[in-house]
Amino acid sequence: NVLEDCLGSFSVVESSQSLLNRYRAGDKHVTVEYQIQIPHQGVIWIQEMILMSEDVIYDIDIQKERNIVRAIILFRNTSAFHEKEDKEKKKLQLAYQKVDLESKAKTDFINRMSHDIRTPINGILGMMQIIRKNWGDMDKLDDSLNKMEVLTKHLNELVEDVLNVSKLESDHMEIVNEPFDLNYMVEELNSLIDAQVSLQNITYHKHIENVVHTHLIGDALQLRRILENLLTNAIKYNKSNGTIDTYVREISSDDSKVTFEFEIKDTGIGMSEDYIGNHLFTPFSQAKQDARTRYEGTGLGMSIVKGLVDKLGGSIEVKSEVGVGTQIKVILSYQLDTSNTAKQDTSKLDLKDKRILLVEDNEINMEVAEFYLNAVHANVDKAWNGLEAVEKVKEQPNKYSLILMDIMMPKMNGDEAAKCIRKINPSIPIVAMSAQSEYSMNQAIMNDSISKPIDEQKLNHILSKYVA
Repeated sequence: NVLEDCLGSFSVVESSQSLLNRYRAGDKHVTVEYQIQIPHQGVIWIQEMILMSEDVIYDIDIQKERNIVRAIILFRNTSAFHEKEDKEKKKLQLAYQKVDLESKAKTDFINRMSHDIRTPINGILGMMQIIRKNWGDMDKLDDSLNKMEVLTKHLNELVEDVLNVSKLESDHMEIVNEPFDLNYMVEELNSLIDAQVSLQNITYHKHIENVVHTHLIGDALQLRRILENLLTNAIKYNKSNGTIDTYVREISSDDSKVTFEFEIKDTGIGMSEDYIGNHLFTPFSQAKQDARTRYEGTGLGMSIVKGLVDKLGGSIEVKSEVGVGTQIKVILSYQLDTSNTAKQDTSKLDLKDKRILLVEDNEINMEVAEFYLNAVHANVDKAWNGLEAVEKVKEQPNKYSLILMDIMMPKMNGDEAAKCIRKINPSIPIVAMSAQSEYSMNQAIMNDSISKPIDEQKLNHILSKYVA
């Protein structure tokens, strides 16, 4: 009944002669395992252990002493052990396959990213050459600068996607709870989308249904990031003369909390059920990898959306049909802001009587931030490292209305400089400027933070909050 695959092992213990040969070769302890087929029970594993020793006996038949080899043979059913071992092997194999697939996906992602990053960089370099050769042609200059701006924004979005996935995977994505106006956020987002769809020949409809509460407490930035990713996909994967419909619905509320449903419908290329179920929210995947020139992007957008929705305690539902379009619903709840804090209008910001200390070690970043500050007529003093900033505050502790503090600097970094400044003037507002994906603001020394590259609108909100 021994299985054919195990006959080699079984032959070791098959006969007395084979065991005697083993003994004479020096093996006094022989162990083998093999499988046998038991009728009506199936296949089991048997471990056969043989212990051998030699004695001298008197043989009455030949009337003299002779040597004899005695053996004790022990049989054990080891099927349970092998079953457990097989399960462990399968687990290891599955784990290896998962790691291998993830590794291949990340390798594919890096290959795609290298292409996607080079494309806008090459475009920007090309536009610079066109500008140099057409210095006197204002129309050509204006067109080239507009294209450079689009390419730069796309490049920044690629980097932002990677940083956001890194934050979510390492659980370093911070969720803030601050007052915000839902109407203002939606209008701001719609302005951005209107500009994009006008270039793509897509019709964009906005619907606000049963929205009563708009003054909320939560993370407006992450909500905007979710909706912007979904709308960008709806534009990117739409068809010529297609449509996008966005719905904002208030579906429930009580004295302290309100729940909204955000729905985005498009008439785009759609997705298969298999892709939605197995790939849509997986980082580094993309449905249209065979059409990179048209459907550009990192393939990270929907994994970011899912990670943010989960982080905010919400839910997401996706329905799609290939060739027809996609419908995505996101449900999120927010605390009501009973203080009704109004959103400040930054369009008329004038800081001509205010002095701001700008601390930055990079010349280009310094120039850009100074340009935005000059645009609102602020008086700007510059420091090129943390130590220089501390010295300037020491000279006149009450001179500055606000300090914009870079984090990564030589001689003394931003956090260390802020600690020293707090000892000189505890009340001066200090806002961190950081391009680090893992930067975690120390609220004991920093009043706020703004990410780099600096966005003019976000900077003006900071200025309105702490200086105006």
